[in-house]
Amino acid sequence: MQAFTLSIGDRLFRLRTPFDAAEFSARLTAAVRAGGGMVDIPVAGEGHVTVLVSPGVSIVLETHEVETGAVFEQASTVPWIGADDLEF
Repeated sequence: MQAFTLSIGDRLFRLRTPFDAAEFSARLTAAVRAGGGMVDIPVAGEGHVTVLVSPGVSIVLETHEVETGAVFEQASTVPWIGADDLEF
């Protein structure tokens, strides 16, 4: 099974499953080509995130192979902790 994470600038987002990576990549690309635009991010859990995507912003969409039971589904009550939520 595949799981996806998205990095925009220095923010990391875990994406919900199932997930259409090709369609989402097309939306990100369209926003950049248009000179910038707001894009809804299909984050895991019950939260909602919309980001301004523009030329010059670092965007990384990662695909991870995971065991079927290892992925938190959208209805999960366990919150996803972003890398920037941790204090070192």
